Amino acid sequence: MNLSQIEAFCVVADSGSVSEAARQLECNRTKLSMAIKALEKELGTELFIRSGNNLELSEAGKAIYKDCENLIVTASRIKQTCLHASGEFNAEIWIARDDSLPDAFWQDLAHTMNKQFPATSFNIILASSGDLSNLVETQQVDFAFGVDYERTDDPRITYQPLGKIRMMSVCKSDHALSKLGRVSDDVLRDSMQAIMVYLNEKDNPELQPFSLRHIGFSSFDYMLSTILTENAWGVLPEPLIRHHLRQQKLSVIKHTYGLTQEDYCMFTAAGMSEHPGMVWLADKLSDYLFDF
Repeated sequence: MNLSQIEAFCVVADSGSVSEAARQLECNRTKLSMAIKALEKELGTELFIRSGNNLELSEAGKAIYKDCENLIVTASRIKQTCLHASGEFNAEIWIARDDSLPDAFWQDLAHTMNKQFPATSFNIILASSGDLSNLVETQQVDFAFGVDYERTDDPRITYQPLGKIRMMSVCKSDHALSKLGRVSDDVLRDSMQAIMVYLNEKDNPELQPFSLRHIGFSSFDYMLSTILTENAWGVLPEPLIRHHLRQQKLSVIKHTYGLTQEDYCMFTAAGMSEHPGMVWLADKLSDYLFDF
């Protein structure tokens, strides 16, 4: 039994297809099939139930899946620890962030961080809130910051809450919904909604549209623009819209779920060494959220 066989087993289990797993791992399909068969031979049991091109975990496969996943995480942690011990810190860090906090605030953070840690290059990309954990899990970025919509028990990802962020159901101040003393579910369902959508394939009930008519965007800023210019409503983070509320351009909808709270998190790959720049950034974000 070796780590490549364990990784092959987990990826095939997740994708349900040797072809798809081979594509994700960028390896030969035959080689991948041989790795699975070699693992099954060594363990003396079938790990998959084969039906045409589709594979489903057998009872034995289900029983060992979590342990195999933990082995991969542990191996990654060992590698990261050794890099840390040898002093080979990452001179370039990729960061994904959503737009739940104002752009101006992030720009100030980026400039200050660049001066504080001149030996490290920071690349900051904008992503949908729902895609943050997936970007870290697939190693497209090293760290991610934003509203935590996933809340999955994934041993490959570490979720560190930095504070609470208040989400508000809002509409333009002259919208018909803003005139109602109490908005019922039926009335809200009949109104156009601007919603958050993302590329990650996992279903998330929290992001399902409430209204029968809706338009989806991958950023809060696009949602805000639509709400301000079109006859729509949506759920937006307070830090992004506070000045619009003060200027009375937006109104909070008087609905049962008009005000909710979500965790604003730092997403990290399990086993990833904490870079001092990320510790600094997490503290600054936590301080900012505390003011809300």
